[in-house]
Amino acid sequence: MKKILSVFLAVGLVLGLTSCAKKTFREAAKPYGFNTGIAVTSGDILDPEIQPILKDYCSIIVCENQMKMANLHPNKKFWNWNDVDKLVEFADENKIRVKWHTLFWHQQNAPFATSLTTREDALAFMDEYIETVMERYKGKIKEYDVVNEMFEDDGKGSFRNTHWYKTIGPDYIEHALRKAHEVDPNAKLYLNEYNNEAMGDPKADAMYNFVKELKEKGVPIDGVGMQLHLDTSYPYNEDAIRKNIQRYADLGIEISFSEVDVRIPTNGGESHVEKQKEIYCSLVKLAKEMPNVKSFITWGFTDRHSWVPATFPGKGDALPFDKDMKPKPVFQAMLDELNKK
Repeated sequence: MKKILSVFLAVGLVLGLTSCAKKTFREAAKPYGFNTGIAVTSGDILDPEIQPILKDYCSIIVCENQMKMANLHPNKKFWNWNDVDKLVEFADENKIRVKWHTLFWHQQNAPFATSLTTREDALAFMDEYIETVMERYKGKIKEYDVVNEMFEDDGKGSFRNTHWYKTIGPDYIEHALRKAHEVDPNAKLYLNEYNNEAMGDPKADAMYNFVKELKEKGVPIDGVGMQLHLDTSYPYNEDAIRKNIQRYADLGIEISFSEVDVRIPTNGGESHVEKQKEIYCSLVKLAKEMPNVKSFITWGFTDRHSWVPATFPGKGDALPFDKDMKPKPVFQAMLDELNKK
């Protein structure tokens, strides 16, 4: 009898410890219906120091640069599939969703593609490019940033005068969405942009009005990416972001927090560190509370490899892990916010 009792006690202890075990970041987000993820380099998935972080943090993953045209298809005869194939394989092995970033952008285009001068040639290239990529990864990659950063920073919400806009016309975005849906009807199709998160901002309102128009025309679009490259030196308005997310929900449009980082001034002091924590936790809270927010992706995870210092001199420390790849207090604050009932 004592042996049986001991066995029951041992089993109960194991079950108790298991139930009390701390959830990973991705597990903590799962009950709220959104994926958590990181933009990675091709080397990250091979690094034994980084792999455990990816597995704990990510239920979605995106390439930082390997999927962009200049790297994927640099000339007419060559496609560099190796890095993307390895990423897809790693994701599949670890039950991680893959997001494609990006099919079309005003930067990192292949020179031969931007040498096209007629609408007909540009459309033919666009169709071939979409077909080649999406046929290869049909059923494996289920979410695409079809067009990235299509609006100018002119305070008017004007379309960016990209090569695609100049050569094809303003309907290039609609064409790309329709073609992508034709090739893979099951893929989620997104438009991605920065400074488009707060209702009332010219770019945010331009994006919303454009997406609303696309929906009214029956153009296949599933979601909008809000990059959320934020700065503690500038105002942050949770209410304006919430209202913007809600009006997309009313259209039946999903939202991805697609490239999150929150930069602070170098030697900015504790007040900026605290504000960074508040912003990150606010975004986590919004993702928890707004059902149409489907992903929360940081643009990298460690300050060691962040794009921020080179792009914004005097700014940095924008990510949840420090330069030694250790979680910062902001990471624990985000996890605590996720675990709040």
